[in-house]
Amino acid sequence: MQTTILWYDLETFGLDVRYDRIAQFAAQRTDMDLRPLGDPIVLYGKLSDDYLPDPQSCMVTGITPQQTAEKGLCEYDLVKKINELFSTPGTIVAGFNNIHFDDEMVRSALYRNFFDPYEREWKNGCSRWDIIDMVRAAHDLRPDGIAWPQATTESGAPSIKLTNLTDANRIDQTGAHDAMVDVRATIAVARLIKEKQPKLFEWSLKHRTKQAVKNLVTTPFGAPFLYTAARFSNPHGFSALVVPITPSKDVANTIICFDLSKDPTKLLSFKGGSIRDVDGVCTISLNRCPFVTPVNKSFPDDATFARLGIDRAKCRESYRILYDHPEVIPVLRDSLSDEERGDVEDTDFQIYSGGFFSDLDKAGFAVIQKTAPEQKLSLHLRFQDKRVPEMLFRHVARNWPQVLSVEEKARWKSFCASRILSPPGGVMINWDFYNRKIKEKMESTEISPQLKKDVLSPLAAYGKALGERLFGKES
Repeated sequence: MQTTILWYDLETFGLDVRYDRIAQFAAQRTDMDLRPLGDPIVLYGKLSDDYLPDPQSCMVTGITPQQTAEKGLCEYDLVKKINELFSTPGTIVAGFNNIHFDDEMVRSALYRNFFDPYEREWKNGCSRWDIIDMVRAAHDLRPDGIAWPQATTESGAPSIKLTNLTDANRIDQTGAHDAMVDVRATIAVARLIKEKQPKLFEWSLKHRTKQAVKNLVTTPFGAPFLYTAARFSNPHGFSALVVPITPSKDVANTIICFDLSKDPTKLLSFKGGSIRDVDGVCTISLNRCPFVTPVNKSFPDDATFARLGIDRAKCRESYRILYDHPEVIPVLRDSLSDEERGDVEDTDFQIYSGGFFSDLDKAGFAVIQKTAPEQKLSLHLRFQDKRVPEMLFRHVARNWPQVLSVEEKARWKSFCASRILSPPGGVMINWDFYNRKIKEKMESTEISPQLKKDVLSPLAAYGKALGERLFGKES
Protein backbone atom coordinates (compact mmCIF):
# COMPACT_ATOMS: atom_id res chain seq x y z
CA MET A 1 0.00 0.00 0.00
CA GLN A 2 1.45 3.34 -1.08
CA THR A 3 1.38 6.13 1.50
CA THR A 4 0.45 9.48 0.01
CA ILE A 5 -0.49 12.92 1.32
CA LEU A 6 -3.73 14.57 0.22
CA TRP A 7 -3.30 18.29 0.81
CA TYR A 8 -6.62 20.12 0.96
CA ASP A 9 -8.33 23.37 1.81
CA LEU A 10 -11.90 24.62 2.06
CA GLU A 11 -13.56 27.92 1.33
CA THR A 12 -16.82 28.14 3.22
CA PHE A 13 -19.99 30.20 3.37
CA GLY A 14 -19.47 30.87 7.11
CA LEU A 15 -17.36 30.03 10.14
CA ASP A 16 -19.69 27.86 12.26
CA VAL A 17 -18.31 24.36 11.67
CA ARG A 18 -21.54 22.60 12.62
CA TYR A 19 -23.95 24.83 10.73
CA ASP A 20 -22.26 26.52 7.78
CA ARG A 21 -21.66 24.96 4.38
CA ILE A 22 -18.69 24.22 2.15
CA ALA A 23 -18.41 26.55 -0.85
CA GLN A 24 -15.24 25.15 -2.43
CA PHE A 25 -13.03 22.11 -1.84
CA ALA A 26 -9.59 21.80 -3.40
CA ALA A 27 -6.99 19.07 -3.06
CA GLN A 28 -3.70 17.85 -4.50
CA ARG A 29 -2.27 14.43 -3.78
CA THR A 30 1.52 14.12 -3.43
CA ASP A 31 4.02 11.41 -2.68
CA MET A 32 6.03 11.57 0.54
CA ASP A 33 8.62 13.78 -1.17
CA LEU A 34 5.80 16.25 -1.90
CA ARG A 35 5.80 15.61 -5.64
CA PRO A 36 2.33 15.90 -7.22
CA LEU A 37 0.43 12.72 -8.04
CA GLY A 38 -2.39 13.17 -10.49
CA ASP A 39 -4.33 16.30 -11.29
CA PRO A 40 -5.53 18.90 -8.77
CA ILE A 41 -9.16 18.52 -7.69
CA VAL A 42 -11.59 21.42 -7.28
CA LEU A 43 -15.23 20.92 -6.24
CA TYR A 44 -18.03 23.31 -5.33
CA GLY A 45 -21.08 22.88 -3.10
CA LYS A 46 -24.63 24.02 -3.91
CA LEU A 47 -26.77 25.62 -1.21
CA SER A 48 -30.19 24.43 -0.10
CA ASP A 49 -33.10 26.73 0.74
CA ASP A 50 -32.78 26.30 4.51
CA TYR A 51 -29.49 28.19 4.65
CA LEU A 52 -28.19 31.74 4.17
CA PRO A 53 -24.48 32.39 3.53
CA ASP A 54 -22.56 34.91 5.60
CA PRO A 55 -22.05 37.99 3.37
CA GLN A 56 -18.70 38.68 5.02
CA SER A 57 -17.41 35.22 4.15
CA CYS A 58 -18.52 35.68 0.56
CA MET A 59 -16.70 39.01 0.42
CA VAL A 60 -13.50 37.31 1.59
CA THR A 61 -13.67 34.35 -0.81
CA GLY A 62 -15.44 36.05 -3.72
CA ILE A 63 -17.65 32.96 -4.06
CA THR A 64 -21.40 33.48 -4.46
CA PRO A 65 -24.30 31.00 -4.25
CA GLN A 66 -24.93 31.51 -7.97
CA GLN A 67 -21.41 30.34 -8.78
CA THR A 68 -21.73 27.17 -6.73
CA ALA A 69 -25.20 26.50 -8.14
CA GLU A 70 -23.71 26.60 -11.63
CA LYS A 71 -20.52 24.63 -10.96
CA GLY A 72 -21.34 22.68 -7.82
CA LEU A 73 -22.75 19.48 -6.40
CA CYS A 74 -25.46 18.95 -3.83
CA GLU A 75 -23.95 18.45 -0.38
CA TYR A 76 -24.40 14.67 -0.44
CA ASP A 77 -22.52 14.25 -3.72
CA LEU A 78 -19.85 16.71 -2.57
CA VAL A 79 -19.05 14.97 0.71
CA LYS A 80 -19.28 11.55 -0.92
CA LYS A 81 -16.47 12.55 -3.30
CA ILE A 82 -14.48 14.14 -0.46
CA ASN A 83 -14.87 11.02 1.66
CA GLU A 84 -13.71 8.80 -1.19
CA LEU A 85 -10.57 10.91 -1.61
CA PHE A 86 -9.89 10.95 2.12
CA SER A 87 -10.50 7.20 2.45
CA THR A 88 -8.11 6.02 -0.27
CA PRO A 89 -5.92 3.46 1.56
CA GLY A 90 -2.69 4.94 2.90
CA THR A 91 -3.86 8.55 2.67
CA ILE A 92 -2.55 11.20 5.07
CA VAL A 93 -5.03 14.08 4.84
CA ALA A 94 -3.17 17.32 5.55
CA GLY A 95 -3.64 21.05 5.51
CA PHE A 96 -2.89 24.33 7.24
CA ASN A 97 -5.05 24.66 10.39
CA ASN A 98 -7.34 21.95 9.01
CA ILE A 99 -7.68 20.04 12.30
CA HIS A 100 -9.56 22.84 14.05
CA PHE A 101 -11.62 24.14 11.13
CA ASP A 102 -11.67 22.32 7.77
CA ASP A 103 -11.81 18.82 9.30
CA GLU A 104 -14.66 19.87 11.57
CA MET A 105 -16.61 21.28 8.60
CA VAL A 106 -16.12 18.00 6.75
CA ARG A 107 -17.11 15.95 9.80
CA SER A 108 -20.38 17.87 10.15
CA ALA A 109 -21.19 17.48 6.44
CA LEU A 110 -20.48 13.74 6.63
CA TYR A 111 -22.69 13.44 9.70
CA ARG A 112 -25.60 15.26 8.02
CA ASN A 113 -25.43 12.84 5.11
CA PHE A 114 -25.17 9.52 6.96
CA PHE A 115 -21.46 8.94 6.43
CA ASP A 116 -19.27 7.98 9.37
CA PRO A 117 -17.62 11.27 10.45
CA TYR A 118 -14.48 9.62 11.83
CA GLU A 119 -13.77 6.40 9.94
CA ARG A 120 -11.70 8.02 7.22
CA GLU A 121 -9.27 9.28 9.90
CA TRP A 122 -8.01 5.81 10.86
CA LYS A 123 -9.30 3.02 8.61
CA ASN A 124 -7.20 1.39 5.85
CA GLY A 125 -3.99 3.00 7.03
CA CYS A 126 -5.40 6.52 6.71
CA SER A 127 -4.56 9.35 9.09
CA ARG A 128 -4.56 13.13 9.27
CA TRP A 129 -1.97 15.84 9.77
CA ASP A 130 -1.93 19.60 10.29
CA ILE A 131 1.28 21.52 9.61
CA ILE A 132 0.38 24.81 11.32
CA ASP A 133 2.06 23.85 14.61
CA MET A 134 5.02 22.42 12.71
CA VAL A 135 5.44 25.92 11.26
CA ARG A 136 5.26 27.42 14.75
CA ALA A 137 7.81 24.87 15.98
CA ALA A 138 10.14 25.65 13.08
CA HIS A 139 10.08 29.30 14.16
CA ASP A 140 10.78 28.43 17.78
CA LEU A 141 13.20 25.52 17.47
CA ARG A 142 14.69 25.44 13.97
CA PRO A 143 14.31 28.90 12.42
CA ASP A 144 17.36 28.90 10.15
CA GLY A 145 16.84 29.03 6.41
CA ILE A 146 13.28 30.37 6.61
CA ALA A 147 12.20 34.01 6.45
CA TRP A 148 9.86 34.86 9.30
CA PRO A 149 7.33 37.70 8.95
CA GLN A 150 7.33 40.44 11.54
CA ALA A 151 4.79 40.40 14.33
CA THR A 152 1.34 41.58 13.30
CA THR A 153 -0.72 40.23 16.18
CA GLU A 154 -1.85 41.77 19.47
CA SER A 155 0.19 39.20 21.38
CA GLY A 156 3.32 40.42 19.64
CA ALA A 157 3.96 36.92 18.33
CA PRO A 158 5.39 36.49 14.84
CA SER A 159 2.79 36.13 12.11
CA ILE A 160 2.34 32.65 10.67
CA LYS A 161 -0.54 33.54 8.37
CA LEU A 162 -0.11 31.58 5.18
CA THR A 163 -0.14 34.72 3.03
CA ASN A 164 2.55 36.37 5.19
CA LEU A 165 4.74 33.26 5.11
CA THR A 166 4.49 32.98 1.34
CA ASP A 167 5.26 36.68 0.88
CA ALA A 168 8.29 36.53 3.16
CA ASN A 169 9.65 33.44 1.43
CA ARG A 170 8.80 34.57 -2.11
CA ILE A 171 6.24 31.84 -2.66
CA ASP A 172 3.52 32.72 -5.15
CA GLN A 173 0.06 32.87 -3.56
CA THR A 174 -1.73 35.09 -6.05
CA GLY A 175 -5.46 34.72 -5.54
CA ALA A 176 -5.33 33.82 -1.83
CA HIS A 177 -8.68 32.61 -0.44
CA ASP A 178 -9.10 30.44 -3.48
CA ALA A 179 -8.85 26.92 -2.09
CA MET A 180 -6.53 25.57 -4.80
CA VAL A 181 -4.17 28.53 -4.45
CA ASP A 182 -4.01 27.94 -0.71
CA VAL A 183 -3.37 24.22 -1.23
CA ARG A 184 -0.39 24.95 -3.45
CA ALA A 185 0.90 27.48 -0.92
CA THR A 186 0.57 24.97 1.91
CA ILE A 187 2.55 22.37 -0.03
CA ALA A 188 5.21 24.98 -0.82
CA VAL A 189 5.59 25.92 2.86
CA ALA A 190 5.80 22.24 3.83
CA ARG A 191 8.42 21.73 1.11
CA LEU A 192 10.40 24.72 2.44
CA ILE A 193 10.52 23.27 5.96
CA LYS A 194 11.30 19.79 4.64
CA GLU A 195 14.24 21.24 2.67
CA LYS A 196 15.59 23.61 5.34
CA GLN A 197 14.78 21.64 8.49
CA PRO A 198 14.28 17.99 7.46
CA LYS A 199 14.58 16.53 10.99
CA LEU A 200 11.82 18.76 12.33
CA PHE A 201 9.64 17.91 9.31
CA GLU A 202 10.11 14.17 9.86
CA TRP A 203 9.46 14.53 13.60
CA SER A 204 6.15 16.26 12.95
CA LEU A 205 5.10 13.70 10.35
CA LYS A 206 6.08 10.74 12.54
CA HIS A 207 4.29 12.10 15.62
CA ARG A 208 1.02 13.11 13.96
CA THR A 209 -0.93 10.16 15.37
CA LYS A 210 -2.65 9.87 18.72
CA GLN A 211 -0.56 6.91 19.83
CA ALA A 212 2.73 8.58 18.93
CA VAL A 213 1.84 11.64 21.01
CA LYS A 214 0.54 9.49 23.85
CA ASN A 215 3.95 7.79 24.08
CA LEU A 216 5.54 11.19 24.77
CA VAL A 217 2.94 12.49 27.24
CA THR A 218 2.99 10.35 30.37
CA THR A 219 0.90 10.90 33.47
CA PRO A 220 0.83 11.59 36.35
CA PHE A 221 3.55 14.27 36.47
CA GLY A 222 5.54 12.82 33.61
CA ALA A 223 8.63 14.42 32.17
CA PRO A 224 8.02 18.07 31.19
CA PHE A 225 8.12 18.83 27.47
CA LEU A 226 7.86 21.79 25.13
CA TYR A 227 4.34 22.25 23.85
CA THR A 228 4.02 24.45 20.77
CA ALA A 229 0.57 25.89 20.11
CA ALA A 230 -1.32 29.09 19.38
CA ARG A 231 -2.41 29.43 23.02
CA PHE A 232 1.17 30.22 24.05
CA SER A 233 1.67 33.02 21.51
CA ASN A 234 3.99 35.71 22.82
CA PRO A 235 6.72 37.97 21.43
CA HIS A 236 9.25 35.13 21.73
CA GLY A 237 7.22 32.50 19.89
CA PHE A 238 4.62 29.82 20.57
CA SER A 239 6.12 27.31 23.01
CA ALA A 240 5.84 26.62 26.73
CA LEU A 241 7.41 24.06 29.05
CA VAL A 242 4.51 22.05 30.47
CA VAL A 243 3.97 19.07 32.72
CA PRO A 244 1.28 16.46 31.95
CA ILE A 245 -0.79 15.83 35.07
CA THR A 246 -3.81 13.63 34.31
CA PRO A 247 -6.20 12.53 31.58
CA SER A 248 -9.59 14.20 31.66
CA LYS A 249 -12.36 11.93 32.87
CA ASP A 250 -15.06 13.45 30.65
CA VAL A 251 -13.27 14.67 27.51
CA ALA A 252 -11.81 11.87 25.42
CA ASN A 253 -8.19 11.95 24.23
CA THR A 254 -7.44 14.97 26.43
CA ILE A 255 -4.57 15.39 28.88
CA ILE A 256 -4.68 18.20 31.45
CA CYS A 257 -1.30 19.92 31.77
CA PHE A 258 0.24 22.92 33.50
CA ASP A 259 2.48 25.63 32.06
CA LEU A 260 5.45 25.60 34.40
CA SER A 261 6.20 29.28 33.85
CA LYS A 262 3.01 30.08 35.80
CA ASP A 263 2.40 30.14 39.56
CA PRO A 264 1.39 26.59 40.64
CA THR A 265 -0.03 27.71 43.99
CA LYS A 266 -3.15 28.99 42.20
CA LEU A 267 -3.75 25.49 40.92
CA LEU A 268 -3.21 23.97 44.35
CA SER A 269 -5.91 26.23 45.78
CA PHE A 270 -8.45 25.29 43.08
CA LYS A 271 -11.54 23.75 44.69
CA GLY A 272 -14.01 23.67 41.81
CA GLY A 273 -15.58 25.70 39.03
CA SER A 274 -14.07 26.15 35.59
CA ILE A 275 -10.52 24.86 35.52
CA ARG A 276 -10.01 26.83 32.31
CA ASP A 277 -9.98 29.99 34.43
CA VAL A 278 -6.87 28.89 36.34
CA ASP A 279 -3.81 30.56 34.83
CA GLY A 280 -1.38 27.94 33.59
CA VAL A 281 -3.81 25.09 33.07
CA CYS A 282 -3.83 23.86 29.48
CA THR A 283 -4.91 20.75 27.65
CA ILE A 284 -3.47 18.55 24.93
CA SER A 285 -5.81 16.80 22.51
CA LEU A 286 -3.92 13.66 21.58
CA ASN A 287 -5.90 13.19 18.37
CA ARG A 288 -5.37 16.72 17.00
CA CYS A 289 -1.71 16.50 15.95
CA PRO A 290 -0.23 18.58 18.80
CA PHE A 291 3.46 19.44 18.46
CA VAL A 292 5.36 18.26 21.52
CA THR A 293 9.13 18.15 21.98
CA PRO A 294 10.84 16.05 24.68
CA VAL A 295 13.50 17.86 26.69
CA ASN A 296 16.84 16.14 27.04
CA LYS A 297 20.41 17.11 27.82
CA SER A 298 21.24 18.24 24.32
CA PHE A 299 17.97 19.68 23.03
CA PRO A 300 16.57 22.22 23.42
CA ASP A 301 19.78 23.89 24.56
CA ASP A 302 20.05 26.81 26.98
CA ALA A 303 20.22 29.31 24.13
CA THR A 304 16.92 28.06 22.74
CA PHE A 305 15.21 28.31 26.13
CA ALA A 306 16.59 31.82 26.56
CA ARG A 307 15.38 32.85 23.10
CA LEU A 308 11.91 31.50 23.96
CA GLY A 309 11.88 33.43 27.25
CA ILE A 310 11.60 30.27 29.36
CA ASP A 311 13.23 30.32 32.82
CA ARG A 312 14.26 26.71 33.36
CA ALA A 313 15.07 27.18 37.05
CA LYS A 314 11.61 28.62 37.73
CA CYS A 315 10.02 25.77 35.77
CA ARG A 316 11.92 23.16 37.80
CA GLU A 317 10.67 24.71 41.03
CA SER A 318 7.06 24.77 39.76
CA TYR A 319 7.35 21.11 38.80
CA ARG A 320 8.67 20.20 42.27
CA ILE A 321 5.76 21.98 43.97
CA LEU A 322 3.16 20.22 41.81
CA TYR A 323 4.84 16.83 42.16
CA ASP A 324 4.61 17.14 45.95
CA HIS A 325 0.83 17.68 45.77
CA PRO A 326 -0.75 14.68 44.01
CA GLU A 327 -4.10 15.57 45.59
CA VAL A 328 -4.71 17.92 42.64
CA ILE A 329 -5.11 14.92 40.32
CA PRO A 330 -8.68 13.85 41.22
CA VAL A 331 -9.79 17.48 41.34
CA LEU A 332 -8.45 18.06 37.85
CA ARG A 333 -9.85 14.84 36.44
CA ASP A 334 -13.36 15.89 37.39
CA SER A 335 -12.97 19.55 36.45
CA LEU A 336 -12.97 19.56 32.66
CA SER A 337 -16.14 19.35 30.63
CA ASP A 338 -16.59 19.70 26.91
CA GLU A 339 -17.74 23.30 27.12
CA GLU A 340 -16.88 24.07 23.51
CA ARG A 341 -19.45 21.69 22.08
CA GLY A 342 -22.54 23.13 23.74
CA ASP A 343 -25.88 21.36 23.56
CA VAL A 344 -28.31 22.64 20.92
CA GLU A 345 -31.63 20.85 20.54
CA ASP A 346 -31.30 20.50 16.79
CA THR A 347 -30.01 17.46 14.93
CA ASP A 348 -27.61 19.49 12.79
CA PHE A 349 -25.72 20.52 15.94
CA GLN A 350 -25.64 17.12 17.67
CA ILE A 351 -22.72 15.38 16.02
CA TYR A 352 -20.99 15.30 19.42
CA SER A 353 -23.67 15.91 22.03
CA GLY A 354 -25.92 13.22 20.55
CA GLY A 355 -23.37 10.45 21.00
CA PHE A 356 -22.29 7.68 18.63
CA PHE A 357 -24.81 5.83 16.50
CA SER A 358 -25.41 2.16 17.22
CA ASP A 359 -24.31 -0.61 14.85
CA LEU A 360 -27.98 -1.25 14.06
CA ASP A 361 -28.51 2.36 13.01
CA LYS A 362 -25.29 2.32 10.98
CA ALA A 363 -26.61 -0.70 9.10
CA GLY A 364 -29.69 1.37 8.31
CA PHE A 365 -27.48 4.20 7.08
CA ALA A 366 -25.89 1.80 4.58
CA VAL A 367 -29.36 1.03 3.24
CA ILE A 368 -30.10 4.77 2.96
CA GLN A 369 -26.88 5.27 1.02
CA LYS A 370 -27.81 2.61 -1.54
CA THR A 371 -31.44 3.68 -2.00
CA ALA A 372 -32.57 5.98 -4.79
CA PRO A 373 -33.49 9.51 -3.60
CA GLU A 374 -37.19 9.14 -4.45
CA GLN A 375 -37.43 6.01 -2.30
CA LYS A 376 -35.42 7.05 0.77
CA LEU A 377 -38.39 8.44 2.72
CA SER A 378 -40.41 5.29 2.02
CA LEU A 379 -37.95 2.84 3.56
CA HIS A 380 -39.74 2.66 6.93
CA LEU A 381 -36.58 1.58 8.69
CA ARG A 382 -36.51 1.41 12.47
CA PHE A 383 -33.80 3.45 14.13
CA GLN A 384 -32.73 3.46 17.77
CA ASP A 385 -31.45 7.04 17.72
CA LYS A 386 -34.16 9.68 17.91
CA ARG A 387 -32.15 12.05 15.70
CA VAL A 388 -32.40 9.91 12.60
CA PRO A 389 -35.97 10.47 11.32
CA GLU A 390 -35.53 14.26 11.16
CA MET A 391 -32.02 13.87 9.76
CA LEU A 392 -33.38 11.66 7.00
CA PHE A 393 -36.07 14.14 5.98
CA ARG A 394 -33.57 17.01 5.87
CA HIS A 395 -31.05 14.83 4.01
CA VAL A 396 -33.53 14.15 1.19
CA ALA A 397 -35.04 17.63 1.10
CA ARG A 398 -31.69 19.41 1.01
CA ASN A 399 -30.19 17.28 -1.70
CA TRP A 400 -33.15 16.24 -3.86
CA PRO A 401 -36.12 18.55 -3.12
CA GLN A 402 -37.65 17.60 -6.49
CA VAL A 403 -38.55 14.09 -5.23
CA LEU A 404 -40.69 15.33 -2.31
CA SER A 405 -44.46 14.85 -2.35
CA VAL A 406 -46.79 17.84 -2.22
CA GLU A 407 -47.15 17.45 1.55
CA GLU A 408 -43.41 17.00 2.03
CA LYS A 409 -42.66 20.07 -0.08
CA ALA A 410 -45.00 22.12 2.13
CA ARG A 411 -43.25 20.77 5.23
CA TRP A 412 -39.85 21.58 3.74
CA LYS A 413 -40.86 25.09 2.75
CA SER A 414 -42.14 25.75 6.26
CA PHE A 415 -38.91 24.40 7.76
CA CYS A 416 -36.77 26.55 5.44
CA ALA A 417 -38.74 29.70 6.24
CA SER A 418 -38.42 29.08 9.97
CA ARG A 419 -34.72 28.31 9.62
CA ILE A 420 -34.02 31.47 7.63
CA LEU A 421 -35.95 33.71 10.01
CA SER A 422 -34.56 32.22 13.22
CA PRO A 423 -31.66 29.75 12.88
CA PRO A 424 -30.75 27.69 15.97
CA GLY A 425 -27.59 27.56 18.03
CA GLY A 426 -26.90 31.27 18.24
CA VAL A 427 -26.30 31.55 14.49
CA MET A 428 -26.31 35.26 13.60
CA ILE A 429 -27.06 35.05 9.88
CA ASN A 430 -30.84 35.29 9.76
CA TRP A 431 -33.07 36.92 7.16
CA ASP A 432 -32.96 40.41 8.65
CA PHE A 433 -29.21 40.34 9.30
CA TYR A 434 -28.44 39.07 5.80
CA ASN A 435 -30.39 41.78 4.00
CA ARG A 436 -29.31 44.55 6.37
CA LYS A 437 -25.64 43.63 6.07
CA ILE A 438 -25.77 43.59 2.27
CA LYS A 439 -27.50 46.97 2.23
CA GLU A 440 -24.89 48.45 4.59
CA LYS A 441 -22.02 47.15 2.48
CA MET A 442 -23.60 48.37 -0.76
CA GLU A 443 -23.93 51.87 0.70
CA SER A 444 -20.42 51.91 2.17
CA THR A 445 -17.82 54.05 0.42
CA GLU A 446 -15.10 51.72 1.76
CA ILE A 447 -16.25 48.80 -0.40
CA SER A 448 -14.89 48.73 -3.94
CA PRO A 449 -17.34 48.99 -6.87
CA GLN A 450 -15.94 45.72 -8.21
CA LEU A 451 -16.72 43.86 -4.99
CA LYS A 452 -20.21 45.32 -4.96
CA LYS A 453 -20.76 44.16 -8.53
CA ASP A 454 -19.18 40.71 -8.25
CA VAL A 455 -20.31 39.67 -4.77
CA LEU A 456 -22.82 41.95 -3.07
CA SER A 457 -25.19 42.36 -6.03
CA PRO A 458 -25.39 38.58 -6.60
CA LEU A 459 -25.98 38.08 -2.85
CA ALA A 460 -28.85 40.58 -2.94
CA ALA A 461 -30.32 38.82 -5.96
CA TYR A 462 -29.96 35.45 -4.23
CA GLY A 463 -31.79 36.76 -1.17
CA LYS A 464 -34.56 38.21 -3.32
CA ALA A 465 -35.10 34.91 -5.16
CA LEU A 466 -35.01 32.92 -1.92
CA GLY A 467 -37.51 35.30 -0.31
CA GLU A 468 -39.87 34.88 -3.26
CA ARG A 469 -39.62 31.07 -2.96
CA LEU A 470 -40.18 30.96 0.78
CA PHE A 471 -42.31 33.99 1.59
CA GLY A 472 -43.79 34.97 -1.76
CA LYS A 473 -42.22 38.41 -1.52
CA GLU A 474 -39.05 40.30 -2.25
CA SER A 475 -36.47 40.96 0.44
